[in-house]
Amino acid sequence: MKVTLISHTQDAENLLIFTKATRLTLSPGLLDQIRSASHEDKMRELEYMANTIPSSWEFVDYVFLVEGVSRAYTHQQVRTRAASYAQQTMRVLDMGKYDYVYTDGNRANPEAMEVIESVNTIIQDAYRHLLSLGQAVEDARGILPTNISTNIVCKFNLRTFVDLAKARTGGRTQSEYQKVVNAMVDEVLRVHPWAEKFLFQQGRDYFAEIEAFAQREYGGNLLKKGELLKIVDKMRKEVAK
Repeated sequence: MKVTLISHTQDAENLLIFTKATRLTLSPGLLDQIRSASHEDKMRELEYMANTIPSSWEFVDYVFLVEGVSRAYTHQQVRTRAASYAQQTMRVLDMGKYDYVYTDGNRANPEAMEVIESVNTIIQDAYRHLLSLGQAVEDARGILPTNISTNIVCKFNLRTFVDLAKARTGGRTQSEYQKVVNAMVDEVLRVHPWAEKFLFQQGRDYFAEIEAFAQREYGGNLLKKGELLKIVDKMRKEVAK
């Protein structure tokens, strides 16, 4: 899995402050005044903005290229509707030789890996056989696995991305989904360190360590693991108040 921030709004901090300030004043030189303000003044204003009406956040955009992820993940990602996506197609591409995304749980079990690898061999042979029988690529794709590797481009504005990060960097979110969103967060903070004020007002979510423990200790016992994760969710919500 690889996540790359391929485009983002330039001059974002000044644009954020400007769009917020226009509610009260809109003078011809306002943007230039904001640009000439001190770094400290801008950071104070952004900290205030992180805790107020988020409509101005929608003026800042981030575009990510996400490579080598499963369609199981992308099926979940595209449910975030206030975003734009462009995904590799299986309707016209010949997927006779595909890569498969193994989960951490798969890799931890050699016997499970053997089963998955043997099934993938059968699927690839069957897919190619369907094509040889004259089946269209768009018809043959129906037998391909959910965890087939794919690439996707995702575009979010800051408001949508903040909501995504808060919801998908911890909790009972699928492990791959968490890893992708955490990688996106790292990419955003690399170019906009001030964005942490918006993304994690209480600091980054360290409850993830407890969730990782639950996965290690109770991975095979869904009832015990689910009970512990529900408690962690309640703790997280209390801290966020």
